Amino acid sequence: MRLLIDRRRWLTLGAGVLCHAAWAAPLPPRIASPALTQSDFVRNGLQLHFIPAAQAFAQSTAALRDQLATGCNLQPVRNAWRTAMLDWERLSAVSVGPLLERRSARTLDFWPTRPAMVSAAVQAPPADAAGLEQLGAPAKGLPALEWLLWQRAPDAAQCAYAALLAEACAVEAQSILADFQALARQNWTPETALSVFHEWFSQAVGGFEQLRWKKMGKPARSGRASDWPRATSGNTRAAWQAAWGGLQHFLVGTGRAQEQGSLNGYLAGDNQLDLSAQLESAVAQLQTRLQAADPARSTTVTTAMQALAKTKQLMEDKIAPELKTMVGFSESDGD
Repeated sequence: MRLLIDRRRWLTLGAGVLCHAAWAAPLPPRIASPALTQSDFVRNGLQLHFIPAAQAFAQSTAALRDQLATGCNLQPVRNAWRTAMLDWERLSAVSVGPLLERRSARTLDFWPTRPAMVSAAVQAPPADAAGLEQLGAPAKGLPALEWLLWQRAPDAAQCAYAALLAEACAVEAQSILADFQALARQNWTPETALSVFHEWFSQAVGGFEQLRWKKMGKPARSGRASDWPRATSGNTRAAWQAAWGGLQHFLVGTGRAQEQGSLNGYLAGDNQLDLSAQLESAVAQLQTRLQAADPARSTTVTTAMQALAKTKQLMEDKIAPELKTMVGFSESDGD
């Protein structure tokens, strides 16, 4: 059965990156928690987290494609790109399932941008979006689109190439959504859910490291303003907060009624109430730190990185052993 969730509802429940996030206020005291198996966790995680996020991204990339199909009206097109980028940050914060199998991060988000490769592709573009498969990853995806759309006055060739890139992003987003929906239709047994449970936990830990180091620490160390993620469009802080929103939603959901698809819901259902309380406290602190993080103020970035590292350590050193899982990494974890 295909699950349809309104995009606005997902944005409200998910990250709230442009307004108050779900964790702006503490969760109410816990009264009772339903017991959850790993099969329950996988089913609920797909229905409450991954499918809504994939639906939002599919819708926003389709809107970006449609905007560019009518030409480079810069303000609407830039707004559409920003929405799609933030949806991608939320979806890919915990990069699992189709995102790994399809290597979607390489297809959609090769970063840092390589302007020379984008310019070369503009001068000799493929005939259609399918032809983009013959080009290297640095000439495609959301960062390449960002570089093109934030030119002072994109010319006709740049706009035409941007339209091809947007079409390819929309196709990939639809494929990601279809694959997540196919996963949701599977009959999840304890055996089949076990490996997925381990993968999701590891990738959530990897998501913390992606945000802490690749998107914050490494650019800060370089000292070059252009190295910050989404710097060309001035959306670095919004991108950080969206990525955190995706992690946050996976960790704690949006409250007691919607936590069955979250790690915190699984902990509480497993009667790991002390760990659940520690996770809730860490998430609340991270919410404050990530909201304050600003590339222009190095101390705020350092503080956010420290909070990310602390929560990552909680997951690795305390939660993982109790859940009898191990942390591994994939090629999407970055350097």
